[in-house]
Amino acid sequence: MPRAIWITLLCWVLSLSSLSSITRIVDITGGDQYTSIQTAINASSPGDTVLVYPGRYFENVIISTSNLSLLSLESTTQNMAYVDSTIIDGSNSSQCLMINPNIQNISIRGFSLTKGKGACTALLEGSITTITNCKLFDNWSGNGGGIHIAGATVHLSGVSIFNNYAYNMGGGIYANSPTGYVNNISFDPSNRCSIYNNRAGAGQDFFIQNATSDVTMYLDTFSVLNPSNYHAMFMNYYGTNYQLIMDIQNAYQTEIDHDLYVSPDGDDSNDGLSPETALKTIHTAIYRIASDSLCQRTVHILPGTYSRSVNQQIFPIALKSWVKVVGSGIGNTEIILEPHPQLSSDWSVILFLTSNQANVTVSGMSMTSVNTDNSCAILGRKEYNLHLSDLHMYDFSPNSLAVLQFSYAINSNWDGLIVENIETSRWGFVYVDGCFNGTIQNSTFRNGTSTLVTTAWAYPLISITVDGNINIDNCTFSNLVMYDDDTHAVQFGSVQYPQQSNSFHISNCLLNDIVGYDTTIFFYSGNNPSMHITNCTFAGNTGNTYTLMVNGNVNVTNSIFFNNTPYQIKVNPMANSGETTTLTIDYSCLLGGIAGIQQASSSTVTYLGTNINTNPLFLGGDEFDPLRYSLSLSSPCINSGTPDTTGLGLLPYDLAGNLRIWNDRIDMGCYEYGSEPWVDSDDPVVPELPAPKLAAYPNPFTVFTNLKVVLPSNQCNDKTRVTSASIEIYNIKGQKVRSITLDPGKAGEQFSYWDGRDEAGRQCSSGIYLLNLKVNGIGALSKKVTLVR
Repeated sequence: MPRAIWITLLCWVLSLSSLSSITRIVDITGGDQYTSIQTAINASSPGDTVLVYPGRYFENVIISTSNLSLLSLESTTQNMAYVDSTIIDGSNSSQCLMINPNIQNISIRGFSLTKGKGACTALLEGSITTITNCKLFDNWSGNGGGIHIAGATVHLSGVSIFNNYAYNMGGGIYANSPTGYVNNISFDPSNRCSIYNNRAGAGQDFFIQNATSDVTMYLDTFSVLNPSNYHAMFMNYYGTNYQLIMDIQNAYQTEIDHDLYVSPDGDDSNDGLSPETALKTIHTAIYRIASDSLCQRTVHILPGTYSRSVNQQIFPIALKSWVKVVGSGIGNTEIILEPHPQLSSDWSVILFLTSNQANVTVSGMSMTSVNTDNSCAILGRKEYNLHLSDLHMYDFSPNSLAVLQFSYAINSNWDGLIVENIETSRWGFVYVDGCFNGTIQNSTFRNGTSTLVTTAWAYPLISITVDGNINIDNCTFSNLVMYDDDTHAVQFGSVQYPQQSNSFHISNCLLNDIVGYDTTIFFYSGNNPSMHITNCTFAGNTGNTYTLMVNGNVNVTNSIFFNNTPYQIKVNPMANSGETTTLTIDYSCLLGGIAGIQQASSSTVTYLGTNINTNPLFLGGDEFDPLRYSLSLSSPCINSGTPDTTGLGLLPYDLAGNLRIWNDRIDMGCYEYGSEPWVDSDDPVVPELPAPKLAAYPNPFTVFTNLKVVLPSNQCNDKTRVTSASIEIYNIKGQKVRSITLDPGKAGEQFSYWDGRDEAGRQCSSGIYLLNLKVNGIGALSKKVTLVR
């Protein structure tokens, strides 16, 4: 047959094919064949067009047919008014629109999509979709409030995505992939999109991982002109390698380079620049404040209670690099975590979430959760320079996450944490499963129970994976109970690389009344780590085997072991060749002496004659007495420590805040008997935290406690100038008993004291008191002290 005839026949067949395509009209008023979008789609064949007339369609549309166009009258008239008048309303029951897996060549144009639940628009694996001239707003999801892209190809043209919320990631757009799929997202450079004012736990407006190539976002408007990964976040997993390139013409807002204030009675329409014009939601304040590495700004949370039901707080509260979130002190600022009413029970409820942020600070507040058995106070992913201080976290139910959980926490400083009253059937207090290095000091982890019993392995109540160095100073681990019969309650392990030997320094710590039916406390690492355990007290712990398991180059000095276990210490037998342990114990009190140590074949134990094997004769008392494991007058551990403390790396004060060395000789254990309060403004050992700072020594105290204060320096163009400062003292009932005036113009440290008396000079009764540091009339931070008469 001649070539010309073949071409003629082909054209005839194509013309018949086009004639078979149908345009199906949807009119909610009943003026045409269909009143429902879904009914028209179900009746469609490949190549058809569903043309929707104006109206609000309460539907959850699912497209399962390829080569389909879903259009409003905007597509035929180019009148953008039809976008606002043609609405798909998801009724907060499901997605407004979903493209099923492998459904290709779908065109969506000219709609407003709102009130979708579980993402406004979901594009599933292998689908190919073009979305043009649509508005997506006021939608809610776990991931991707506006659009959830799961291994799909999508082209966006003239799309506006705003005022959406994602509980976890990607308030505007979330693009992630199951293994084996990748995301291919493109933006029209001429008919530009706008993405702004969305909220999420991470990646406020945009989150993507596993793209096929670089993603260039051509945008008319974005939330800010120069976004950080707080607003737009990308990750490379599964071997993909790409960059996120943003071409932005306009900003929805300018971040505020000034401290901001939040109040329970505030209003998010305020400017937030002063307590009188405070904002209402913490999330909004962090969203608006500038991230400034040269002058770190602070979100001040004023006294009061913050929750979803009381004042519409948004959880998780997303943290931002170079921003401090500072409450008015423990006892003054309390955040109550409540689950989102539309969140399914399998989602973890998170209070603060920080993802790939650096130099984040959270301090000066209490946190708890209600109406959930799956909660977390702070969740972090790859955090650097994480500062947590003066935080009280209690009554969480961390069955899926720990109270504090991080994948990475590099160069961290945790100071003054109280984590208590936790019962879980899975997790516990702290879980760092990637890398931790830094310092944990002056903190308490107590009253925790893991009820999980398994044939495999139960998560410890405290599990921290170390990468490099960790210092644990002046901390208490108390009343921790594991029901499982083959695990331990406290674990500090390591990430190990051939070129690295990790270092553990544990000093002035009390580990007491811990129940772990196998090993109670476990310090371990490969590649012969160095471990220094100095002036620690291990007492009252219970287990079937050992209290403490260690390996590497271990030195135990000035410590006390007096526990209800067959052995006090076990050397961990390492399976790798070249992994040996040298354990040296001197100037310590160890129940059973050298017989209280179980050695491994690849270990060398040096038990020096400076040690004693006897009852340490603690002061005693009930479980509520913070000093019951301090030394009594008759204790043989008094003045029995090493005469030379050089190189021990001790803080200058003991666990009670008294001088660490007294009468020219150090005691064994974490408490120094009969010592005076420590006050030393020049001590180089204590790392200086960012101002302001409040410390009290001794604590507990009987006669007086010394008060050490560091006020904020007057810097950053005088925007934070200190005009007044004081310490307000309250009893546990919230009644003010004393005010101590400070010098607001004095830079650096200044000292005062409290003699346990009220304003009238009367002695206060025994109990817990709150020291609240106020700067410019605003609570800066708080400290608990215990007065013992």
